[in-house]
Amino acid sequence: MRVPDKNRIIDAINHVERSDIPFFEIDPDMEIVNQILGKKLPYNLHPFEQSVDDNVELNLRMGNDMLYFSHVWRVGRVEVPDKVGRLHYKDGIIKSRKDLNKVWFPDILAIEKKLEQTIEKLDETCTNMGLMVGAQTAAFTAMTAMGYTDFLMKSVEDPPLVMDMIKMLHEYCLKELEMYLRHPVDMVKVGSGIVTGIGPMVSWEMVERLELSFIREQIRMIKNADKQVFFHIDGAIEYLIPDFVKMGVDVLNPVDTSGGTQDIYELKKTYGDKITLCGNIDINGVLLNGTTEQVREDVIKHMEILGKGGGYIVASSHNLHELIPIENFYAMRDTVMELEFNSKKAKG
Repeated sequence: MRVPDKNRIIDAINHVERSDIPFFEIDPDMEIVNQILGKKLPYNLHPFEQSVDDNVELNLRMGNDMLYFSHVWRVGRVEVPDKVGRLHYKDGIIKSRKDLNKVWFPDILAIEKKLEQTIEKLDETCTNMGLMVGAQTAAFTAMTAMGYTDFLMKSVEDPPLVMDMIKMLHEYCLKELEMYLRHPVDMVKVGSGIVTGIGPMVSWEMVERLELSFIREQIRMIKNADKQVFFHIDGAIEYLIPDFVKMGVDVLNPVDTSGGTQDIYELKKTYGDKITLCGNIDINGVLLNGTTEQVREDVIKHMEILGKGGGYIVASSHNLHELIPIENFYAMRDTVMELEFNSKKAKG
């Protein structure tokens, strides 16, 4: 296992070509986590919600060059556990203006304390692993609090209610982001949840009004603090990439395959010198159904083509789900290490 090094990711962002291409896999399912750690941690967690010690150890074993720190803001969510305890989203409870009094806000001081413990633990490991924090974003949080269908319908039928809720949540998001930026973090993740594999759930104009206008403010804060921006947005987003570049996005993740309609190699040709691509190793294709050799071949192809001129970080096309064989994750991770070794060996 190679030593983590955040400079691999920083160089990728700066389009510095290296033989040791960065690896950064965030938020795997707890089934994957337990197999990696050899533990029986609760399935209702996300990896970043477990103890600081376990989260750092997980990232070291995964081979990540940065650790992802965040929390889940479950305001208004109705979640149902399955037979092993994993939570599945069902609906939201904020259905009308009178329900706004049910909105609650996470304890920023508690989050800050765990962040400080994480930073201290990373320092103790004597590695150069970087740190990315996940900033909450208002539109996706509002959508899950109201329920996807109700959020989308009310954005047309009762726009003032939707906007008032988004603004209420956004105020907290800015306060939390201000806290993060006071600490030695390397990169900040913002995220979107309004785009599907075939395009946005609403018009691009509504995406801008409901979501991107607020994310732009967060990105300005991040860039003013001289931090990198990692934008997690699923689905077919090719036509938005020029706007993402203007917004100041440094890393675009997870570059969803969108059922074969979104080609990362074409995106590299068009935007490869303007933005760093992260992901695209298909969670419902080669990682789920392929052999370890097929995974290896796919990862090598991604690295050899996308790594030219820098600007690529190896990762999956979304979060690793529980059906992916652990051997295929290891094949993805180990291929990144192996290709680096072979490259160095070839140079003498």
